[in-house]
Amino acid sequence: MNERRRRQRLPRLQLEARIRVRKGLLSNEWMEVDVADFNQLGIGIVTAHPLKTGDRVQLSLRLATEVGDITVNKVSAAIRHTESRDAVKHYGLEFESGGRGDAQDNLARIEGILARYAAVAERIQE
Repeated sequence: MNERRRRQRLPRLQLEARIRVRKGLLSNEWMEVDVADFNQLGIGIVTAHPLKTGDRVQLSLRLATEVGDITVNKVSAAIRHTESRDAVKHYGLEFESGGRGDAQDNLARIEGILARYAAVAERIQE
């Protein structure tokens, strides 16, 4: 498969995510999703909730670390890719640029922690 990502996707470690989905005309609900991979520009998720390419969603992220949690509340993203694997839907989301500065800073911090973790894990396996 031809890799189109601008940055390498990293393993999820202890990254938790929720997306806000519509539940009727005027109501929304936050629901947990499984994280497949992550980088500062986007995230791969798995959910049973149907999403369409081009849809825009809000996400809330939390990375649990030994020294405290890093959270990103209400970051906007667009659905860029959908794929069915073994009767499960995988979605590729791209974070929208121009968001709040602290959200962008925390996305960068999460990517940095995951990159260091991936490097250590790779060295251990060698």
